[in-house]
Amino acid sequence: MSEPTTHPFDERVQSATALLRRWSWRVIWALALAWAAGAIYYDGPFGKEGGNFWLMLAWIALVIAALYFGRLWVKATVLLGAFLGVLLPWLNLDASNEREWYPEWAETPYVTFEGGTATFHNYRNFAYGDDGSVEERWETRTVQLRNLRGVDYFHDNFGGDLLAHPILSFDFGPDGHLALSIETRREVGESFTELGGFYKYFDLGYVWGDEQDMIRVRVLRDEPIYLYRLTTKPVASLFLFMDSVRTTNALAVSPRFYNVLTANCTTSLFAQTPELKARNFDIRMLLNARLDELAFEDGFLETDGLEFEALRARALVNEDVLSAGTAEDFWRQIRENRPGFSVRLAEFAAAEAD
Repeated sequence: MSEPTTHPFDERVQSATALLRRWSWRVIWALALAWAAGAIYYDGPFGKEGGNFWLMLAWIALVIAALYFGRLWVKATVLLGAFLGVLLPWLNLDASNEREWYPEWAETPYVTFEGGTATFHNYRNFAYGDDGSVEERWETRTVQLRNLRGVDYFHDNFGGDLLAHPILSFDFGPDGHLALSIETRREVGESFTELGGFYKYFDLGYVWGDEQDMIRVRVLRDEPIYLYRLTTKPVASLFLFMDSVRTTNALAVSPRFYNVLTANCTTSLFAQTPELKARNFDIRMLLNARLDELAFEDGFLETDGLEFEALRARALVNEDVLSAGTAEDFWRQIRENRPGFSVRLAEFAAAEAD
């Protein structure tokens, strides 16, 4: 009986499969080691400006030496040990509210309730002078929950065509507006970096403050800011508000790390709110420069019948913010003649007349 023969095509398939398997493992190890090098640099014990850089170089040198000069079992042992030696301590890093923060994140906000009254502690209301001076003001602010009228959405296009920063402003009618900004809470010496956001480099901060502070400081940095009125009714607005407050109080007790994918300024809002959590993923939740366009498509923006590009053109508030300055009716001046706000401004005018 003759021996079975292997078809040349089958041999090529087997060879390609073996090659793919070898390279797949190499890619996996390369990604794992690249992640570990970044973890040393951003989250190591000595600080990026100090020994973390040199510690990372020493770690990379060890890995390279094992790859080029060791036997197979030595390579495997060193690579696994080098990776676990970074991963295990990294998993045990804890977020904290007790660090040397920059002034704008120096205080940890929290909210208390008594009956239908919500009191915001460590509410930020910094004043910014034309000469670049900053007056740091942390206040206590009280609102009546029954006065919640709706929610406005500021879209800060600080990152051009890729990144933006959403800020919610809860309209409490006679009690004014409360702005919420979800941010990287930065220690002295830190600056924003997308790569650092993949690690445990930043803590997550929920900052509540005055619109004049939150918006004016960004306009003074020459960041394009767009303002929209959301279609959420008072009851839905209250749910969103309470979800945000609940997360704020949770962070005051159990701080968490910021993450550029799972806990950034946009995904944190979706994660905290059941109605938003159920939405299918859209790349504009991460590369969120067009997050306002996504909100428009989902029917969350008051449009006054305008198509998106026309609405966006009229939503730009930078000139009005600079013109309003530190006026007491700042909130009104930046909303006048802007789509979606005619009903709210008419209600305000009627209340003033009474």
